[in-house]
Amino acid sequence: MRRAPAAELAVVDLQVCDRCGLCLPLCPPEAIHLEFTDLVVDRSACTGCRKCVAPCPVGALSMVPA
Repeated sequence: MRRAPAAELAVVDLQVCDRCGLCLPLCPPEAIHLEFTDLVVDRSACTGCRKCVAPCPVGALSMVPA
């Protein structure tokens, strides 16, 4: 069964992100990955749940329209 596309998607501001990884286990669909030294959000997996945004200690994660 296919899910409806998310209205919003998470994005990472790499200029602000300190690569702490706190967001990784908080993402239910595991859409956030550490690739080399950068966090990357898989836009096709992100459900727009926002669970990664508030816990970010440096405010590097935000939501944008899909």
